[in-house]
Amino acid sequence: MNGLQILAIDDNEMQLKLVVFLLEEAGYDVRTAASAQEALEVLRSYTPSLILMDVQLPGMDGLELTRMLRRDAAYAMTTIVALSAYADASDLEKAREAGCDGNIAKPIDTATFTRQVGCYFNRNIETEPDIPRDSHDLLAEMRNMFLAEGLEQCTTMLRSLKLKEGGSEGIERVIHRWAGMGGTLGFPGISEEARTIEALLDRPNRIDERLPEAIETARRRFMAATRTTAKLPLAVIAGLRNVRIGLVDFPEEEANRIQNAARRANVQVEFQRMTSEYIEEQTECGALIVNQCALPAREAMRRPQPTVPAVYIGSRSSLQSLTKLPPRAFDFMIAPWDAEEVLIRVYRLIAKPAPQKSEREDDQEIRDRVLVVDDDPSLVAIVADMLQQFGLDCDIARSGRQALAAVQRRAPDAIILDVNMLDLNGFEVLKRLRRNEVTKDIPVLLLTARRNKDDIMEGFGCGADDYVIKPFKPLDLVKRVDKLISIRKAARAEESGQTLAPVG
Repeated sequence: MNGLQILAIDDNEMQLKLVVFLLEEAGYDVRTAASAQEALEVLRSYTPSLILMDVQLPGMDGLELTRMLRRDAAYAMTTIVALSAYADASDLEKAREAGCDGNIAKPIDTATFTRQVGCYFNRNIETEPDIPRDSHDLLAEMRNMFLAEGLEQCTTMLRSLKLKEGGSEGIERVIHRWAGMGGTLGFPGISEEARTIEALLDRPNRIDERLPEAIETARRRFMAATRTTAKLPLAVIAGLRNVRIGLVDFPEEEANRIQNAARRANVQVEFQRMTSEYIEEQTECGALIVNQCALPAREAMRRPQPTVPAVYIGSRSSLQSLTKLPPRAFDFMIAPWDAEEVLIRVYRLIAKPAPQKSEREDDQEIRDRVLVVDDDPSLVAIVADMLQQFGLDCDIARSGRQALAAVQRRAPDAIILDVNMLDLNGFEVLKRLRRNEVTKDIPVLLLTARRNKDDIMEGFGCGADDYVIKPFKPLDLVKRVDKLISIRKAARAEESGQTLAPVG
C-alpha cells in the first residue's frame, strides 16, 4: 500500500487530524488542505491518486472545486470522494453530478474508514455503495473529536515530558477530561487509564518517572479505540451495563456474533449460554435471547416460556409460534438478523421508559428549563441533546461566572453544575446560589469526575441536591434531573395547598 498518495481537504482541524492518523497508520502518503485555495497550492507539487473532498468548505465549496478539477485534463481520471454529513439521495446525486466518484459519510466510522478508502483504490466501488447516515449523529462526532484530540494531546504531553518543559498543571486538566468523558463516550479503558495517571499526579513527586509510561499506555488505548469505535447508541451501552443476558439454544458461532458485537461497542454485559429446558426457572438473568430458527413450528409453540423479558429470533416458518407468545415483555426478529439490533431490542425491553410529558393544553405553556454549566463542549452537547429528547429546554454556561449571570437573567427549573472550572469552581457557585433568596431553592445536581468522599461531602455540604460522578449515563442523569424538578413542583404545590398528579 505504500506509495499511494491521498490529498485530504477539510476545514475541520480535528476531523482532518483523525483522517490523517487513520490513513497514515494504514500506510498511505497523505497531504492536507483546509480550503480550496490551499488544495490548489498543494496540487502544484503533489499528484494524489485519490482526493477526499469535504463538501462544505469556506469560500469555494468542495463541489465547485471538484468541477474545476474535472475540467483540468491532469485530474480528469483522479478518484475524488466526497466527505459530507449531507447524505440523502439528492445530496449524493449532486456530488455525482459534480464529478465525485463516491461519498463517505461524516462523521466518519473510524473502524471501517480505511477499508472504504481502499475500495476506491481498488476500483471496487460497486461493492461499497454510498451509505446514507444520520447527519445529526452527534455521538459519533463527539467520539471522533475526543479520539483525535486525545491522540494529539498524548503526543504533546510526551514531548513536553521528554524535554522537561513545564509542570503537570496543564496535564491535570486534560487527564481530568479523559477520566470524565472516556466512559461516557463508550471508552472505559481510556477513562480507567486516566484514573491511573491522576493517581500518579497526586503523588508528592508530581512528575513521577512512571508518568510517561502511563501516558504512552493511554495513547495506545486511544489508537485501539479508533479501530473499535462503538456502533451502538450511548443509551444502549449504558443501559445494558452489568446486565446478565441468557443466550438460549444458540450454536457457538451464532452466540459469538452477539458477544463480539457487545465487545466491539464496549458494552459491559455478562452472557450466559443455556438450553430452553431451563428458561422457566431462569431468574438470575435480566433478559434472554432465544434462538428458535431450527425448531419446527409445533415444537416452538411447546417450548417453555421464560419469566424474564426475552427477544425471540426465528425463521419465517416460526411466525405462527411467535404470535402465541404470552402478553409479557418480549420482542422478536426474523432471520437473517443483525447482532447490534438484537442488543438494541434487549435494551428496549429492559430499559425503564422515560416519563412521558403530558401534551400541552395550550401553545403558551413553558417547558421545564435546565441550565447546564460545564466548560467541556463535548459534554455539554451530549447532555443538551439528551435533555431535549426528554422534553426539557436547555440553557448553557461555560464558566461559573456565566452561570451566575444566566441565573440572574432567567431562573432555571434545575441546574447541572460541573465542579472543575477555570474561574469559579462549582462549589463556590453553589454557595452563592444558596445565599441568594431568589435562587436558594433551585435544584442543583453536581456533575464531576471528583469521586473522593471528601469532595462528595463538600458538595452536599454546599447544598447540592444530587451528585453524579463522571463518567455517567446520560439517560440516568436526565432522569435524575427530571426527578429533582418534579420534587420541587410537588413541594411548591403542597405549600400552596394544591394537589399534583403522581409523577411517572
